[in-house]
Amino acid sequence: MFEENGHILEEGWEKNATYLLGIPLHPQGELNSLDFIMQAQGDLEEMRLRRHNLITQTVLNVLLGYIFLYNTVVSMKIVIRRRRILAGWCCLLQAISGLAFVACSIGADLPNGPSCRQVLWTAGFGMAFSPICVGVTLLQKAYLVHNRSKWLLTAGIVLLAPQPLITYYAWKSPALMVNTGGCLVIYPSELPWIKLALDAPINITFSVAFILVVYRQYRLFGSAAWARLVRDGIRTMCLIVFSNLICMLCIVFEAAGLFSEAFFLIDWVVTSALLTHHLSARRSTQNLPHRPRTSHVLHGSLQAAAAPSESLNKSVSEDSQLVRYAHVQVSIG
Repeated sequence: MFEENGHILEEGWEKNATYLLGIPLHPQGELNSLDFIMQAQGDLEEMRLRRHNLITQTVLNVLLGYIFLYNTVVSMKIVIRRRRILAGWCCLLQAISGLAFVACSIGADLPNGPSCRQVLWTAGFGMAFSPICVGVTLLQKAYLVHNRSKWLLTAGIVLLAPQPLITYYAWKSPALMVNTGGCLVIYPSELPWIKLALDAPINITFSVAFILVVYRQYRLFGSAAWARLVRDGIRTMCLIVFSNLICMLCIVFEAAGLFSEAFFLIDWVVTSALLTHHLSARRSTQNLPHRPRTSHVLHGSLQAAAAPSESLNKSVSEDSQLVRYAHVQVSIG
């Protein structure tokens, strides 16, 4: 919820607040779900209202938990098959961080469970950790296909470095229980735009850098494997960026009212699912034929007849490219 909706926060609440790491903690944010409901004991309608909104959040968290659990299982299979593949570990850690958040949020419904603030701080960490996992995966692919380009690696580090800003904003923003919305964080209005500005350049830059090289190889060799990589790469990039944009716009325009901040979580789980699907699809790509199509072979033969020495040099270059990209394919899973 935006800070502009400040009527939820009473004036001067920071004066009586306790502090942790220099951050003021709202008393209502230190309650878990049961404590918040029992706080309205004696007012049956108020208790029902509070429980209804908390149940809505719980149902959403259960659905997110199912998707994160599925992504975790698929990621574990990828890691077990190829333990040295960095992308598989990134996918697994991203899914596990989502499970940790869901476990924390559902645990808030239990006696002595985590407080609202603890749940939201867990989400704040995960919302920064997830783009880092996606960015590292995309950076690794682009880095390898560009022959371990140092400038691309440097650009990747620079783009990924500001991601902890999301955690900073999430942690410093007041967290509290609200009878009309459940467990909410009162974040600054610029936060959705900051998150979009941090996520989109990473996803676009690294994906485009990877797709351009793969497309060049497809034009050169024409195999079904390269075509599949181009298609899957473009689709994954577009869907991730589309998810970032739509979810942030839904938050900005408060499409779901007080529950609009749930789109932060939806973007998180959608990105996790897309990354898992992309890595799973890459495994099937390895079973596709890598040999050049007949038309490409004939085209190369005609060129060889017209310019033998030039064709020979090009053939040697293409063979080296095939060896290098076969190695890249193995390295990134």
